[in-house]
Amino acid sequence: MTKFLLAGAALVALSPAALAADIVEPAPVYDWSGFYIGVNGGAAWNNSNVDSSVNSDDLGPIADELKGDIQGDQTVLTLGGLIGFNWQMDSVVAGLEADINWLDFDDDDHHHFVSGENTIDTSLSFESSYFGTVRGRLGYAADNILFYATGGLAYGGVDADGSVRLNDDRWSGNSSETNWGWTLGGGLEYAFDSFIIGAEYLYVDLGDADFDFDNNHNFPNTDIGGNVDIAFSVIRGTLKFKFPAF
Repeated sequence: MTKFLLAGAALVALSPAALAADIVEPAPVYDWSGFYIGVNGGAAWNNSNVDSSVNSDDLGPIADELKGDIQGDQTVLTLGGLIGFNWQMDSVVAGLEADINWLDFDDDDHHHFVSGENTIDTSLSFESSYFGTVRGRLGYAADNILFYATGGLAYGGVDADGSVRLNDDRWSGNSSETNWGWTLGGGLEYAFDSFIIGAEYLYVDLGDADFDFDNNHNFPNTDIGGNVDIAFSVIRGTLKFKFPAF
């Protein structure tokens, strides 16, 4: 009987130690909260359009031959910098991010032809050298992996030029301004220590801008105008450095 009591006491004494040995501390979960800065780089492909319209009571049917059009289809390199802040609540991560980026869209269209007794030259050109965004982000964090959607304001430079020559008469116009629009997209990020790498898609629409060609007094009832509508898609990689959370 004594042997059984001693064995039972030993088992009771050893049980807490055995249970403690079996307990494994959970691995720490990555904290996405905090400020970050970073860089991005990738490709942008153009969905923009530039065209000119001719309304005339003086030119007759030839007015339609003076119109021009550019359908953007370029793919170019884009590079930029960014800054942002994340808040994490359980597995939900919300944030704000702003970026500014170099862009190199540049396209033109020229035509020279003879129609009956008329010599006609038409020209359109388009350029956009930068864009930026200010976006909200909302995502789901699985430890150090983040899936997110993003959207907000977008802005960018828009330059368009056009000219029309009919025999000795010439019209020209220009638009050069910063356009504001919107952007939507999403991405995936992976964090290790203070560094975060990611891949992101954005669709950017900067709206449109109209511009009037100067009036040629030989044709007082002729109005020629242009319109540029800029939109493009971006796929890029990101590299960020996250500062420690407060």
